[in-house]
Amino acid sequence: MLIGIDASRTAKQFKTGTETYSTELIKTLNEIDRKNKYILYTPRDLSEKLPNLGSNFKQKILPFGKLWTQVRLSWEMLTNTKPDILFVPAHTLPMVMPEKSVVTLHDLGFKYFPELYSQTDINYHNWAMGHSVKHARHIIAISEFTKKDIMKYFTVDPTKITVIYEGFDQGIFKPLKNKKKSEKPYILFIGRLEDKKNIIGMIKAYAILRKEKNIRHQFILAGGPGFGYEKIQLELAKLPKEIRQDIILPGYVSQEEYVRLLKSADILFFCTFFEGFGLPPLEAMACSVPVVASNRTSIPEICSKAALLVNPENPFDMAVALSKIINNAGVRKALISKGIARASLFSWKKCAQKTLEVLEKVYCEK
Repeated sequence: MLIGIDASRTAKQFKTGTETYSTELIKTLNEIDRKNKYILYTPRDLSEKLPNLGSNFKQKILPFGKLWTQVRLSWEMLTNTKPDILFVPAHTLPMVMPEKSVVTLHDLGFKYFPELYSQTDINYHNWAMGHSVKHARHIIAISEFTKKDIMKYFTVDPTKITVIYEGFDQGIFKPLKNKKKSEKPYILFIGRLEDKKNIIGMIKAYAILRKEKNIRHQFILAGGPGFGYEKIQLELAKLPKEIRQDIILPGYVSQEEYVRLLKSADILFFCTFFEGFGLPPLEAMACSVPVVASNRTSIPEICSKAALLVNPENPFDMAVALSKIINNAGVRKALISKGIARASLFSWKKCAQKTLEVLEKVYCEK
């Protein structure tokens, strides 16, 4: 079987969730599958991002600008030999595609937060998602929450959708040996600094937490600015100087810096409003870092009882959860133990194996 993969997400310079998913899935398919042949369609060379590909993996570089999948990949499907099956790891199938095509849909955030998008973008997302749901032979959803959303907003047979959870790099995300108490302990958030991520709510919760005189923790908000960043800056400006100076904004951080920050954190604070999956809580649990997270969308499904899940609209509840972990060694120890057990259920190998099962099943269908 010749499997074509839209690897344009892997080619992007900066990684978010969908880029990580695409890259790790391709890497792991390379590790577990020597039987099938693969062709990676990409706008630029992937040798640095995907070293050590097996002889059954080839890349086809298709330079182009915007709408790469819709226009350039469609042209490739129209003018050259199509693969037996096309797999698109992120949302959008090309206009021209093999009859047997599989797509991964990550989330429908644009339905919940239309203010984050221009009307043109909303129209495009609605069209692209509808096109993918209609024309895909099979759909992979990264959580039960996303599957329910697909069924809520589009007419689709539920048997056409398979839920396959994401994983994490077990070689990187693991407990820090001989973790020492730092002079300046800190709480960490990782993600884009935007309205959808509830940054203002978490800042308010941190300010409440700091009313406890024994709390010395800094709050590191790691991520690039997004929609609503100006409001975040205004919220920071309202804070007393002694609190404001302990909120650190390093901007976008590399994967290496993120791993370093995560392993040394006292808590991962991830009370966002919306997540299709939410990798950081899973990665934190794998690193023995306790998690305070939102009780919304996919987060309870991923974290289960291994995190303190709270209402992201209530800063006081969030502050109480943070305080519990900082002041109660028993709560902290229990969360670390539950977190390690929970994280062990997820891996990119499981994700890749189940994805390959879907691709092979679709290939064998008439």
